[in-house]
Amino acid sequence: MGCRIYGNLPLLLLALSMLLASCGNGQFIDQIEIVQTAGYDKDDRKVLTSVLIGDYMEKEKTKVKLLTATSTNSYDMMPLLNFKTNKPIEYGQMRMMVFGKDYAKQNMGSILNFLAKDVSISGNLQLAVANERASELLAATIPTHDPLFIMNMIIQNAEKANLPHSDLQTILFHFYDEGRDVFLPFISLDNKKNAQTEGIVLFNDRKGVKFIQQKGNMDALWLKMLIENGKNGSLELPLENSNHEHESVAFLRVITSKASFKNKTTMNGSQYTYSVKVNITAKVVLKGIPERYAGSDLAPLQTKLEKYLSEQLEQFIRSCCEEGIDPVGFGSFFRSKIRGWNASEFYAAYPSMKSTVSAKVKIIKSGIQK
Repeated sequence: MGCRIYGNLPLLLLALSMLLASCGNGQFIDQIEIVQTAGYDKDDRKVLTSVLIGDYMEKEKTKVKLLTATSTNSYDMMPLLNFKTNKPIEYGQMRMMVFGKDYAKQNMGSILNFLAKDVSISGNLQLAVANERASELLAATIPTHDPLFIMNMIIQNAEKANLPHSDLQTILFHFYDEGRDVFLPFISLDNKKNAQTEGIVLFNDRKGVKFIQQKGNMDALWLKMLIENGKNGSLELPLENSNHEHESVAFLRVITSKASFKNKTTMNGSQYTYSVKVNITAKVVLKGIPERYAGSDLAPLQTKLEKYLSEQLEQFIRSCCEEGIDPVGFGSFFRSKIRGWNASEFYAAYPSMKSTVSAKVKIIKSGIQK
């Protein structure tokens, strides 16, 4: 018996240490307020900070409370919010940060630099811009009993819908890369005050991370297809010769997509004329189509889809060039292809960059819409 006890002593000690650790963690969590979502708004010449804190003491239901504080800067929210609680506030578990549109229109470079230096902030932190004030958006999610509702919505839309993936680690990579610009998810409230994704916001890093343009969910898909595998995005393909509005489109879901780029730049004297060819390959599921097309050969539909994708992607690229914003990272692409590439010279010529897009699509399944 004694031998068995000593033989299992390491396992026994490990089990006891885990039990004590779990008890200690429960006691520790009970003694602090954990910020999980934070919001920043411009409030005249000050900054309004809002935070959502979850109370998990009740089984099967989380109590969510909203705290706010106003300051002259974006960095002292913890001391100010601590004045309003009976427990110390910690933000090491913060997973979502929302910026009101007015706040996002000012220089956001300073807040990104701050986040990059704060070792207590997770690289998985999600960032987004709210069409309304961030405080209003946070307050609207309280009835969900989920202090991370906005974060989960963004991740779900990146995994299953049109949003490109983004987190703090990715955003900071874009921020510090002189060959690409930052983009963030765009969130709004519908007419029933429910949060919803509305697409993306594009910034110009060379102007101090300035809010430049808001794009819808379709443009979010075009960017997703250009920078990553755009799987699970959905789109509507306009159909011609339809007498009924509800039968004027085919509904498709992207299963996989891949973009490749080819440098077509030429020299004109000492100046580069930048040009790129973009090839898109994709597999899609035809989820819904007017009944009159159901028995038709899919080849014409495939040709129409390839033409539509090429035009829409090229239009998205052209709009980015005209606004001087580069969320795709064409600057980074040309830097890898052209010796002596210079960011200032490239982006001076960027608005006149030429691009052609060729899409190759395979429709792997069809359905009938009645």
